[in-house]
Parts: sequence; structure tokens; C-alpha cells
Amino acid sequence: MSMPARIRTNNVGTYGLMFDHDEVVQLLRAAVEREGNQAAYAKRHGIDRAHLNQILNGKKHIVGPTFLNALRLRIVYAKAGNAE
Repeated sequence: MSMPARIRTNNVGTYGLMFDHDEVVQLLRAAVEREGNQAAYAKRHGIDRAHLNQILNGKKHIVGPTFLNALRLRIVYAKAGNAE
């Protein structure tokens, strides 16, 4: 997982953990394992199981708030390149 990233300049922004797509899929995979299986996870979070399977198998990307809300994540914007 990523280390906390410093994403603050001129009193604008905040500190936080940043994850790339592959790391979010790792988080999703771990959450599914904790739930027991894909069907149980999908049912608990109101997610289409087939879509969940496609994400875990690299056939689709995580899109929309449903998956992000289930993982308690949100989309943020980060400055490209060196943030210093």
C-alpha cells in the first residue's frame, strides 16, 4: 500500500493516503475475502456480483460510487509530478 502522501501547498489541500487502481483492487479483494466470497460481498453492499467478478479479474475498472462507498473511499485529485 502507499505511504501517506503530502498533498498540501499554500494552505490548500489535505493530507491523506493515495491509492492507485491496482491498490484499490487489492483493497476490494481483501474485503471480499473477509466477507467470505463474492456473492456475500455483493449482496451485503448491493453490488452486481458479475461486475464485481469482472473487476477482480481485471476485465473492468471500478467506476461509480457504489464500489467506492463500500470500501469507504472517494475520488480525489492529485497534482501530477513533484508535489513539492
